[in-house]
Amino acid sequence: MTTERDRGERPGKMVSLVLPALALGAGMAAARLWLDRLQHSKTFVPDRYPNGIWNPEAFGLPAENIWFSTEDGMRLHGWWVPHPQARGTFLYCHGSTGSIAHRIGVLRKLWSLEVNLLAFDYRGYGRSTGQPTEDGLYLDVRAAHDHLTRDLGCRVAEILLFGHSLGGAVAIDCALDRRVAGIVAQATFTHIRDAARAVFPTLPIHLAARRQFRSVDKVSELRIPKLFIHGDADETVPLELGKRLYESAAEPKDFYLVRRGGHNDLHLYGGRRYLRRLSRFRDRCLKA
Repeated sequence: MTTERDRGERPGKMVSLVLPALALGAGMAAARLWLDRLQHSKTFVPDRYPNGIWNPEAFGLPAENIWFSTEDGMRLHGWWVPHPQARGTFLYCHGSTGSIAHRIGVLRKLWSLEVNLLAFDYRGYGRSTGQPTEDGLYLDVRAAHDHLTRDLGCRVAEILLFGHSLGGAVAIDCALDRRVAGIVAQATFTHIRDAARAVFPTLPIHLAARRQFRSVDKVSELRIPKLFIHGDADETVPLELGKRLYESAAEPKDFYLVRRGGHNDLHLYGGRRYLRRLSRFRDRCLKA
């Protein structure tokens, strides 16, 4: 038999059970939100205009300012650097920090290979509108590719994707969705969790799973020529990750190790050999 006292105690017992569960759920949600914000802040580190060098012609890079739109309405800015003796076109995808205005040196090196060059800023970087996200960056590079073919008249058989670090993941994804002659993935990781563990070993950034950039799962599907470049002194993306990405890739593929090369100075430590390797790869792609 249920007494009046029993009836009065039941709500209290339910509250005592429900409140801890609610507190636990709220705590987990708050922790998830904190991890997500932490990962976002470490994955995307953009610099906005006017920070950087925005007069590339003064440094030997005769770039033209271009603007184009993405499928979801972002307005992106880039530099178009045509070459009078062009043999192919490089679509350059930069890394997670700064903007194209911080990459004059490497862009000059690439342009010296006698290629047309399109370098652009992702949403939220440089002069481009919006805020960066993984899916957003994938839309951005597709829009850049479409601008090359539709508005600048480049043939898909002469376009090579060049991605550095995070840009390598962006370029790899683009190659699954757009036709290109080949792809260069430089200082690129397998997926974001591996990179997070390497760069921030004391922070639980890898536990957040919303942004993955899982290149290791994508390179096995690419049958176009691929060149993976990595430095053996890379302090940001360990050489091991670059090798694992290469080993996961389908043929045809090649790996170029830059001795003493770090994360952002491969074009300097690689020197003439670096440029010759890129030239040979370009010629191979254009003949394929």
